[in-house]
Amino acid sequence: MSRPLPKDATLVELRPETLTFRTREGLLPGTAVDLVLRLEGQPLALQAPVQGCMVAEKERSGYIFHCRLDLTALPGPDLHIIGLFISKGRGSPVLSGPVAK
Repeated sequence: MSRPLPKDATLVELRPETLTFRTREGLLPGTAVDLVLRLEGQPLALQAPVQGCMVAEKERSGYIFHCRLDLTALPGPDLHIIGLFISKGRGSPVLSGPVAK
């Protein structure tokens, strides 16, 4: 079973094997997350498992988590597209939740 990307999620880091985002929601390792990663304006729909979720900050209103997704679980073509985007070093990737059907 999967869940959508938290609405407040913002991208922290994108590497060929992991994607890290910041959120106020703690996610358990193994939870599959549905998201859309925009690379140079082009949407790439993904579903990746949470590899780890760490407390990054504590604020008055609660905790801020950094959740790391395991991109090695993605199909080869998706990994290849992400690798090409990173190697080109152009533009900034943008995260969003999946489009409602």
